[in-house]
Amino acid sequence: MLEPDCLEAFVAVVEEQHFVSAADRLGCTQSVVSKRLQRLEDQLGGRLLSRGQRSRIALTREGTQFLPLARQLLAELRATERHGQKILQGEAGRLRVGFVFSAIMTGLMPQLVSHLRAHLPDVDIAAEAMESPQQIAAIADGRMDIGFIRPRPSYPVGASIWAIHSEAVLLAVADTSPLADRGDIGCAQLRDYRFIIPQFHEQVGLIDVIGAIARIGQFPLPDVIPTADFITSIGLAAAGMGVAPVPASLAALDLPNIRYLGISDYDALLDLVLVEAADLPMPVRTAVKAWRERAIDLSPPARNPIAGPT
Repeated sequence: MLEPDCLEAFVAVVEEQHFVSAADRLGCTQSVVSKRLQRLEDQLGGRLLSRGQRSRIALTREGTQFLPLARQLLAELRATERHGQKILQGEAGRLRVGFVFSAIMTGLMPQLVSHLRAHLPDVDIAAEAMESPQQIAAIADGRMDIGFIRPRPSYPVGASIWAIHSEAVLLAVADTSPLADRGDIGCAQLRDYRFIIPQFHEQVGLIDVIGAIARIGQFPLPDVIPTADFITSIGLAAAGMGVAPVPASLAALDLPNIRYLGISDYDALLDLVLVEAADLPMPVRTAVKAWRERAIDLSPPARNPIAGPT
């Protein structure tokens, strides 16, 4: 395999047109330059320089053809070295960002990705939509670096948790529903309705919201239609199958046959949190911190945030 030192000796001799000057440039002796050049020629199996008068450096025909290749190889090696250093320093490499749909609707995920691309241009960012429980698992086993999620009962060891956005809960109902033209409604008016919510294999999330609405409205816990995500919930609500509590940011979706209503006597908020893996490289952590400090809705971590999916 060709050695970088030998390639550097060859290029330096050609560019300096003198062995002594090439040695000074490389920080070695003239004899070392000569030996490196000889070793390169031995490896290639031919002469690169004409051994004539010492006052003049002349390339052979083969040396003339090899010179641009040598320069290219050295440039690629230097670029690889610089990129490798950036990877080890956390300024390059792959960054995996997970997000729930609400992080798109609030604009927070696009803002963060744009900020990171501007401040860490050598970092390759891969963003993937993923529900909150799956993001937690991915961060815990090293498959995800940053996640936008709804608060969970527990987080991966060493992870940093930041509440970055809070929003009201709205009720998505079919435009044919008796509720559709009432504007804000009270919890008691929801007594006879089924609730459609994203629900995972855990007793957290919007089931807590439904329980609170039932307590305020003074009616038993209603029937629940579980779904995989909020879009499905809204679609089923539009079909008249029930009502769907959703984050207020989703009201920006112009979906057919749906109305979004406020709940006049329910004022608890849904939080969106940012989770940073424990081993997040320092340059990335610093860039994320700078973004968080400028985020419009930045707030300290809530003591008892409402946990909810998507």
